[in-house]
Amino acid sequence: MGTLITSLHARGRTTNWRAFDVYLVVTTLVLIGFGLVTIWSADGMEPLTLGNPAMRQFIFAVIGFGVMAGLTALDYRYLKTFAWVLYLGTLVLLVAVMLAGTTAGGSTRWFQFGPITIQPSEIAKLTVLISLASFIADRGEEMRTLRNFVLSGLLVAVPMALVYLQPDLGTAGVFAFVWLVVMLVSRARLLYLAGVLLAAVPGAWITWNYIMHDYMRERLLISYFPERDRLGEGYNIIQARVTIATGGPFGHGLEGSLQSQLDLLRVRLTDFIFAHAMGMFGFTGAIALFLTFTILLWRTMQIGINARDTFGQVVAFGITAIIFFQTFVNIGMNVGLVPVTGIPLPFISVGGSSLWTLLAGIGLLQSILIHQQRLGFQRE
Repeated sequence: MGTLITSLHARGRTTNWRAFDVYLVVTTLVLIGFGLVTIWSADGMEPLTLGNPAMRQFIFAVIGFGVMAGLTALDYRYLKTFAWVLYLGTLVLLVAVMLAGTTAGGSTRWFQFGPITIQPSEIAKLTVLISLASFIADRGEEMRTLRNFVLSGLLVAVPMALVYLQPDLGTAGVFAFVWLVVMLVSRARLLYLAGVLLAAVPGAWITWNYIMHDYMRERLLISYFPERDRLGEGYNIIQARVTIATGGPFGHGLEGSLQSQLDLLRVRLTDFIFAHAMGMFGFTGAIALFLTFTILLWRTMQIGINARDTFGQVVAFGITAIIFFQTFVNIGMNVGLVPVTGIPLPFISVGGSSLWTLLAGIGLLQSILIHQQRLGFQRE
C-alpha cells in the first residue's frame, strides 16, 4: 500500500479528460435504452409508474451512471491499495447471503431491502477481478512460476465455489472464464494453461458425475433436447426458439411476438429477453444489437491493449471478458447453442445489481484511460 502511494506521488498523477472515450458511453447508453424499451414491451407496455420494471430499471440506470461517474473521476490505481479489503469483504457477503439471503427458484443469491434486491455474486465479479489484477501486478515476471499460477487460480476458485453453492452455475462460469482470459494476457506460461485445458476433460467428467446437482444435469440435457420435457423445463426454450424464428426480418413491433402477447414466452425480462427483443425487431434488430455489442467490446479491448500498467491492463481485459461471456451465453441459450444458466444479457436484462456492476466496470475503464501517466505508469 505504501509503495503504491509513494509511487503515485513520486511520479505525479495525470488526469487527461481528453482521453475520455465518448464512444464507450454512447454504445452503453444505446444498449441501456434498447433494454428499457424491451423491458417495457415485455411487461405488457403498462403505464410507467414506480412499480413498473422499466421505470425501476431506469432508476437503477441513473444510480449506475452516478457510480460510473464516480469511478471515472477516481484514479483506478487507488483500488489496488484496497484490493484485499474488497476481496475479503466479498467473501463475507457471499457467505452471508447463503445464511441470511432471500431464496427464489431454489437459489439463495439475494439480499432483500424493501423493493431493492442486491446480488453479491454480481458485485463479486468486479471485486474479485480487481483482487486478481492486484495479485498479478504485484508479482510481475514471477507470474511465470507454477506457484503463482496456482495461487491465482485459488484466488478465484474460493468465491467461485461460494457462488456455485448458492447454487449459481452460470455466474460461477463467469469467474472461470475471466480467470482464463486474464491468464492469457498475463505472464503466465502457456504450458500451464495447456495443462489446465487438458485437465478440463477429466475435470468435466468428475463435475458431471460427482459435483453437479441432479437438477443441473437435467437442465443441461434439456437445454439441447427441450423435447424431453415439453411442458416443464423445456417449455420456455421451445417458445424462445419459436419467438426468434417467427420474428422475420423486421419483427412484430413493440407488442412483440404472439408468444409474448399470449404469455407463452416466460422469463422474458431476464433470461429470455433476447428472444422477446427479436420478436419485436426481428433479424434487423439482432444485427443492430450485435453491431452495438461489437463496438462496445472493441472499445473495451482497446483500453486493455493500450493500458500502460499491468493492473490497468488486467482490469480492462477482465471487464471485457465479463461482458463478452455474458453476452455470448445469454444469446447462446436463447438460440440453443449453450445451456440455460440464468446469466443476464448485459445492460439489457432487468436487474439493478447486474447493471450497477457493469456500469462500475465502464467507469473503471474510463479511469484507466484518463489517469494514465504520459510516460507510462509501470508495475508497482
